Amino acid sequence: MDNPSSLLDRMVDHLLAHEEIPFLDLVQQVWRRGWRLEEIADPVDTDPLRYALKACVLERMAEIWGSPPRNVQSSAPPWCERVPAAPVQFSVVSPDYEEVWREEEPSPIFAKRNIFAPRQFMFFV
Repeated sequence: MDNPSSLLDRMVDHLLAHEEIPFLDLVQQVWRRGWRLEEIADPVDTDPLRYALKACVLERMAEIWGSPPRNVQSSAPPWCERVPAAPVQFSVVSPDYEEVWREEEPSPIFAKRNIFAPRQFMFFV
């Protein structure tokens, strides 16, 4: 059975490979299982980009869960606040589609960690 840590690892694998649909499927799994985001343990990932992506994904999920139509009180785990920016810039958008997203406003959650994601990234949930 999947647990939050293993799903988070798989989510990041999909983001690094620019596989948005499998990534979004995993986001929906987290929602359907009703896991309390704030209780997800610190993965203490030694890869700075992976660690930054994990924190961003959880912070963005907490933001989405708390927005209409969900309106569920949720917060990211406290460890996310301590995760530094990635040392190299990364984009969740595939290089094949960078031109399409070039003018899009970035998500502040990802931008603070040197990662580009469109402001509405993951919002379909």
